[in-house]
Amino acid sequence: MPGMDELLTLIRRAADQVGEGLFLELLRWHRAVAGLADFDPHAHGAYPIAIGELGDARARELLTDLRRAARDPRRHRHGADGKPTFRGGRTLRTRRPMNGDR
Repeated sequence: MPGMDELLTLIRRAADQVGEGLFLELLRWHRAVAGLADFDPHAHGAYPIAIGELGDARARELLTDLRRAARDPRRHRHGADGKPTFRGGRTLRTRRPMNGDR
C-alpha cells in the first residue's frame, strides 16, 4: 500500500486526467461523507491538506473514483456509480428530510 505522499502523487495524476471541476466535485463529496467541512480550493496548499484530512482509506477511495471517472466520465457524471449528488456543501440526502424527520 502506498504512503500518503505516493497517494497524493497518484491522486494528482488522476485529477489531471479528469479535470479540476470533476476532481473538486469528488473531493468535496468525499469530504462531506467523511463529515469534514468544505475547504477553500484557492488557498495555497489546499488540495494536499484537504486530501490529507480524509485519511488513508478515504483518500484511496477518492483515487479509485478518480480513476473510474477518467475511464468513463459520462458514467460518473450521470450518477451511475450510485453516489449521491453533491452540491453546495451537502448531499441530496442531507437536503431532504427522511421519513419521520420532519
